[in-house]
Amino acid sequence: MSMVDRRKDYRLPYHDRVIFSDGKTSKTAYAGNFSRGGLFVLTLDPYPIDTIVTTTFLLPNQAGSMSVKSRLAHIVFDKQRCEVDCGAGLQFLELNESQKSILNLQILNEKMGYLELKKILSPDKPNLSEVQRYLQRMPALQGLDLLELRYRVNRICTLFEPDDISEFSDTDADLGL
Repeated sequence: MSMVDRRKDYRLPYHDRVIFSDGKTSKTAYAGNFSRGGLFVLTLDPYPIDTIVTTTFLLPNQAGSMSVKSRLAHIVFDKQRCEVDCGAGLQFLELNESQKSILNLQILNEKMGYLELKKILSPDKPNLSEVQRYLQRMPALQGLDLLELRYRVNRICTLFEPDDISEFSDTDADLGL
């Protein structure tokens, strides 16, 4: 397994309720993140891997919920490290054009918001009214103090930087070099 994560799409924080159902039972969990390809739900009781579910969720600033056929692609359950969220990765299987557009627009808006917030947070004493204005649109960042907010925003902005992976071969990546 490669030490370098080569995901097709980057994941953005997303913390809201998600309902997912296999047609017989339904489960509710909070999401941890989302991407164009799916979302990660925080749960200690997922369906088995490869279960097909209908996933229903509401993206920030959207009027209605979105329901998408998904596959439970992987499960994370780490008993050794409490900093690792346990849960399940749900891969979107069938997105219509409208849903794709909504996801793309949400991701673009969040990317622009994070990059702008990074600029606003860069001075030693940022304009707090500007910070608050951006935080209203970014619920995943609300409630953080300035130090943690700067860390989270700067960390997320690293997702938007060009990859330097091309410098490494697959063998180098597997060795952690």
